[in-house]
Amino acid sequence: MVTMIVSIAVCAMCVLLFLACYLKSRGRYDEYMEYVDKEEYGLKDFIPLGLEMSEFGFMQRMLPMSLKTALAQHRNQVYQKILEIRGPRDVEFYDYIHRGYRLAAAILSGAFASLVGMIMVLQGSSDGLILSAAAIAALVLVPFLVDASLNGDISKRRLAIQMEFPEFVNKLTLLVNAGMTISKAWEKIINENKKEHILYDEMRYALAEIKAGKPEAVAYEEFARRCRVKEVTKFVSVVVMNLKRGGTEVVPVLRQQGNECWEMRKNAARQMGEEAGSKILVPMMLMFLGIVLVVATPAVISMTQGM
Repeated sequence: MVTMIVSIAVCAMCVLLFLACYLKSRGRYDEYMEYVDKEEYGLKDFIPLGLEMSEFGFMQRMLPMSLKTALAQHRNQVYQKILEIRGPRDVEFYDYIHRGYRLAAAILSGAFASLVGMIMVLQGSSDGLILSAAAIAALVLVPFLVDASLNGDISKRRLAIQMEFPEFVNKLTLLVNAGMTISKAWEKIINENKKEHILYDEMRYALAEIKAGKPEAVAYEEFARRCRVKEVTKFVSVVVMNLKRGGTEVVPVLRQQGNECWEMRKNAARQMGEEAGSKILVPMMLMFLGIVLVVATPAVISMTQGM
């Protein structure tokens, strides 16, 4: 009886939370949702629920100060990750959307688990109480799991930059060796490049800042900080040093940087190959088990019949 009461209470709490957020959020966030990609955010239709829940200030006020401080530090770390992924222009918008997305995932997980748990308890299964407890845990833990998924996006972004950067350095070296300044070569590469890539997006942003009046050295340094790749930082330090000192021997240094970048690309490609191999391993093992079952089943059946 106690198990049933607890399960029903948990389910009622989760479902009421879902309904309250749904009813209050209807039509309030449509202007934001227009700019959210459904393929990128699979729970796009439920993000308004999370945004509504994020405005429940009483939940924050109930927490002790030490926990508030820890959560604030965590939120700052998440913000820095989104800043790296989205850039300074869009960070505020996507930080807001991410805040709603993480809470929407928690609400849906909690409501689903509590509902299934209650049904199992009503059918006489004591295992339903485990799902009810999981529903409470989901409301707390799922947002942090969603935050952790940003690490994968950052790794993919940095890997994409590592794969493309050596080609850019080679082009820049050739143009500078032909007599162009670094800024003119930078602009020419961007104008001639037609493909969409995160590296060239960051380069365009740096070029736009230079044209808007920002000093070249500052724009290049901020470009390196946004990329957060060691080889890009080393390359920018060479470029900035050349701008400040007016060195004439920049081409040999750029060639050396280009060689180092190609080594970086080889290592990145090797890493991608290892990851692909580990992903293929599980399907191969499943196929192997399937083949073993197909081959062994007739033999086992014949032996059973013979006995």
